[in-house]
This record gives sequence, C-alpha cells and structure tokens, in this order.
Amino acid sequence: MHLTAIILIAAAGMCYVAAALLRWRQMAVSDERRSAHLIPLWLGLTLHSVSLVLSLLDPAQRDFAYAVLAVWAAVASMFFVSRYLASPSRTILVLPVGGMALLVAMAELASGANVTPSTGDTPWITRLHVGFMALHLAVMLLSGAAGGMYLTAVRQLKSSSSRALRLPNLPLLERLTERTLVIGTALLMGGLATGGAAMQLRPGISLAQPSIILALITMVLLVLILALRATGRLNRHGVALGAVGAMSIAALGSISQLLVTHG
Repeated sequence: MHLTAIILIAAAGMCYVAAALLRWRQMAVSDERRSAHLIPLWLGLTLHSVSLVLSLLDPAQRDFAYAVLAVWAAVASMFFVSRYLASPSRTILVLPVGGMALLVAMAELASGANVTPSTGDTPWITRLHVGFMALHLAVMLLSGAAGGMYLTAVRQLKSSSSRALRLPNLPLLERLTERTLVIGTALLMGGLATGGAAMQLRPGISLAQPSIILALITMVLLVLILALRATGRLNRHGVALGAVGAMSIAALGSISQLLVTHG
C-alpha cells in the first residue's frame, strides 16, 4: 500500500507539472481558456487524493503522510487563491507544487519503505507541531509560486512577450507573495514552538538534524525579508526572490525529514 501511495504521488506531481507547462504553452498562442490543461490537473488531484488516503491509513508512514498532506493542502490553496486571480495564467501556480510532489516521492523511494511501525499514540503536541509544519510548507509553496510568477511577469514585460499580458498584474502578485510570507512565518513560529515542546518527549532528537537546521534558516530568512521590506530596504523583486528561496529551503527541510526518518 505504501509503494502504491508513492507511485500515485509521483504520478500526481507529473500531472501537475504537465498541466502548468501545457497552460504556459497555450498562453503563447491565445488568452482564450481551453480545457486541455484541466485534464492533467484534475487527474493529478484525483491521484494525489488517493495517495493521501492510502498514506493516512498506514500508521507506519506518518512523516510521508504529513508531506503528502502538505502538498495536497498547497493544491487546495491554489484552487482557493485562483478564484481571486482574474487571469488565464493561474494554473501555472501548480508548477512548484508538482515539483514538490515528485521530490516527496523520490525522497521516500531513496530512503526505503521498510520502516518499523510506530507504537502507541502520538502525543497531541506532536500532532500540533506536524499540523503547523504541514500548513507552513503548503503556504510556502504558494508563496514561492507567486514570487516566481512575479519574476516571470517582470521578465516577460521587459522582453515585450505576449505572455506578460496574460499573467496576473504585478501588484496582485506582490500582495499575494507578501501576505503568504507573513502567514508562513506565523505558522513556522508555531511549528518551532510546538516542536521544541515535542522534543522533550523524544530525547533522541538533536538540534543538529538537517530538518531542524533548515527550519531555523527558513525562519531567519523570513524574518529578514519581512523586516527589510517593512523598512523599505528591500524592493519587490527582492521579496519575490526571497519567497522563492524560502520555499526552496522549506521544501529541502521536508525532504530531509523523510530521508532522516527512513534513511
């Protein structure tokens, strides 16, 4: 069942990437919305949902299940946010989500699926910590997608590309990037606070673990971005770059958690 969940999440990731790339190619021809890119998008969401159900039913693969849940939440957030993006390009937001889904699948395959099932109930503080971190990853994927789209829009405008007119306007992407950065920072604060409490219940966990180090680096980067932006020392381009960087570090943290747990 676990291997099936891995295959399904990998297939979902490929569908998401295919949907985003297909929509990008369509935008070069016309701003008319076509349904071709919706087929891999909804197929990916279906496969992803089945993978999520299978992973949640397997108590021995909790970290993998939480990673799948985080990516699923990012997809759900993309559908919610897309209602407020009056442009034909909103499907492109799913591109980094698809990449993250593929990374989760590859990391789980690389670490091996033979894991001893956990015994006993998971403490509530640990569940709360996982909830914060899963939501943080979902929000950071959305923030990185918005930041990446902002950078793409700026580049397309400078090159006088026809795609630039079909991307969301820059102020909208700027607001989406900054607001998701704030939300992601708040969620990470909750994750670090509850994680510190959860560590008291598991003495074997060290602060030197890659996932913890990357989470701290992400926090420093997020606080730095928001502080510089608040004081006017960081322009919109820098905020977008910071969002993409923070998303990358958050994704690496999740992958390292899978590798450390099952490695």
